[in-house]
Amino acid sequence: MKKKIYYYHFNRIDECFWAMMIALVGAITCCCSCGCLIVWGLFIITALLWMYKNVLKQKAVVITDKDIKIDHSKPLAWKDIKDAEIKTVRMCGGQMKVLSLNPKNGIKYSYNWLQKHNANFGPFPIPLYGILTEEDEKEILQIVKKQVKVK
Repeated sequence: MKKKIYYYHFNRIDECFWAMMIALVGAITCCCSCGCLIVWGLFIITALLWMYKNVLKQKAVVITDKDIKIDHSKPLAWKDIKDAEIKTVRMCGGQMKVLSLNPKNGIKYSYNWLQKHNANFGPFPIPLYGILTEEDEKEILQIVKKQVKVK
């Protein structure tokens, strides 16, 4: 298998979009006051964040024959994965499913900040709650099942 890349598919009309629109309306209505710069700054920051998330393609998972790379973490070699499990975790006030890859004990891996502070996700979670397409979720699950045991 050559390199396979899966991208996030976010809902374009989300909380960030509405915050951007509220800031724009606020900036337009208070154009003459001194607080205007703060509101315009809020609009610009929110708009840039929305564009980063929705206009640029965000890699979710990159899979090769040797390893798997999730989001912004370093690639994890298939040989270093003990097993995987589908977990239901609390997130954003609801229950979400993730496919958590469990590394073997004693592997040398430098975790980034998010991987160290991941609550009950595990350091290598693949989201299965709708920010990937349903087809991508199924395909990723099948590839992982071919490589490691899934509980």
